[in-house]
Amino acid sequence: MTKRLFFLSIFFFLSCAFIFAENIISDFTRQKVEEFVTYRVTLKSEDHDVAYKKIDELKKQTLAELPNYAKDFEQEQCLLESLYFAEYYEHALNADGNQKELRAEVKRLMKNNFACINARNKNDVCDWLYLLTGDVTAYYMTRSLAATFLYGMKVRDCYEKAAEVNPERASAYVSMGNWCFYAPAFFGGGKARAQKNFDIAEKCVVIPGEKYLVYIAQSQLNFENKKTAVANEYLEKAIALGLGRKDLDLIAKCNKKGISYFEYLRNRSGVDEEMSEDEKDEDDK
Repeated sequence: MTKRLFFLSIFFFLSCAFIFAENIISDFTRQKVEEFVTYRVTLKSEDHDVAYKKIDELKKQTLAELPNYAKDFEQEQCLLESLYFAEYYEHALNADGNQKELRAEVKRLMKNNFACINARNKNDVCDWLYLLTGDVTAYYMTRSLAATFLYGMKVRDCYEKAAEVNPERASAYVSMGNWCFYAPAFFGGGKARAQKNFDIAEKCVVIPGEKYLVYIAQSQLNFENKKTAVANEYLEKAIALGLGRKDLDLIAKCNKKGISYFEYLRNRSGVDEEMSEDEKDEDDK
């Protein structure tokens, strides 16, 4: 077999695998997810109560329609519930709320998602379920230092599998880059690996909401690396998308104080939060 024929065969195999992965879930669910990836960015500029209401209404409407379109109802329900809760959780972290109930819901979603994944052949799990399972697991692991050690590698595995299923999924590389930024180098993390993932994400990004994530990630990693001019250029790219300014203004405010958005998120993540003994799970001990 010639080299040309060999590489054409590999390209054909990868193309077929990607097409197959695209068909795991319904077009209805894929469209709802990709639309929300951008819509959720605009919600960041809404008051929390308004955002909660809009997320809840959209979730109820989408899940009510899902049985009419789903190819794999359980998988699509899991990823949609995780999608909407992820944005709800982001608002709840910035507002007064019942943290105990939030943690319970995160744990429920995480367990349901892993059960759904484990019940299927790896070729029957879509990129979005892996990605969103990584997200909800990341939320759960930051509840305590013990949980962070227990679930950290599972989060990484989810993001890696999302990128394997769909090598063009920019969000998977952004999430993997974020993981690398916070993880020690001896665990496979570090700024250099974060940069590599953010660069891959930038090359394949298409959806406006994903562009927003990529530009913020690139901006703040450059800020961490003392490349202020480049950081500001990426922040301007995020502003130019016209998806809202509230988070972007917060990032600019953090930078003026000399801290990156990564550092801000680390400080509000919940790791080492004080919990009473009756609130603790085995994962926190």
